[in-house]
Amino acid sequence: MGYGYWSGFAPYVSKAEKIRRAEQACAKLMKKGVSLEPVRLDGKLIAKTWWGKAWAQNLERYADYSNRIPRGRTYVRSGAVLDLKIAPNTVTALVSGSSPQPYKIRIDIKSLDKKNEKDLMEKSRASLDSMQALLSGEFPADLKEEFFRQGTGLFPSPKEIKLDCSCPDWADMCKHVAAALYGTAARLDEKPELFFTLRGITITDFVGTMVKQASEKMLEVSRRTSERAIAADDDGVSALFGITMDGAGSSEKNLRKTGKPVRSKQEKKKRVKSVEVPARNKKGVKKKKKLNKTTAKTGRRVK
Repeated sequence: MGYGYWSGFAPYVSKAEKIRRAEQACAKLMKKGVSLEPVRLDGKLIAKTWWGKAWAQNLERYADYSNRIPRGRTYVRSGAVLDLKIAPNTVTALVSGSSPQPYKIRIDIKSLDKKNEKDLMEKSRASLDSMQALLSGEFPADLKEEFFRQGTGLFPSPKEIKLDCSCPDWADMCKHVAAALYGTAARLDEKPELFFTLRGITITDFVGTMVKQASEKMLEVSRRTSERAIAADDDGVSALFGITMDGAGSSEKNLRKTGKPVRSKQEKKKRVKSVEVPARNKKGVKKKKKLNKTTAKTGRRVK
């Protein structure tokens, strides 16, 4: 590059030309079979959700970045971010520029400090209702303030970020890196869960206690509902057949222990009644002999 580029006074390139270059570079890569995840904006706004906006605002509030990061806005709006992928602690991107080949960008971000993570988890569990509320950014303002707090919040500071670009610009925060950082904000609009991936946080652990409590509550409600349903079925059977489903549980338990069925109170009351038939002794005097129904039919005495 000439002196003008190195001194920061590169020839002006219109937005339309940047869009044309980006489309041309994208087409070449796709023709070669490169898998791309480009950043495409819907309108002029780079970010619309709380997570995307907070990401961009966090970078803009630091003096190290505030003067140079705006250079990336035009690039990301013109579709120059041809590819952007977020992995644990890393953002990789391809950004179209003045060179025929897109520039390669790598952004490394440290994991959230464990102590800060623990403190923020405890505060979030006391204020958040669900995972959906967390990802949509629909949670109390005081929790948003804790998340965004400089130094102890979720968002990284410049000392936690390492920037690298293949372009010849001497500055760490070149316009291609700035475009990738703004592209990250746009990507978080689409997939806010990637923010936790980037910060080395397992999102299920972040709201794990809430999920566990909700699951236990649902299981308890389900158990109680099942018990009421079983009780209702017993009442229906009793009404239909005119019997009482009393002690069914204990009878079943005793059956398992002894191997013999246990009669209910009603069954015990319906025992076979004995009948009396006349009989004579040696002297010819009639006497009463208790025989069961079977004896009454056969005429045989019971020994």
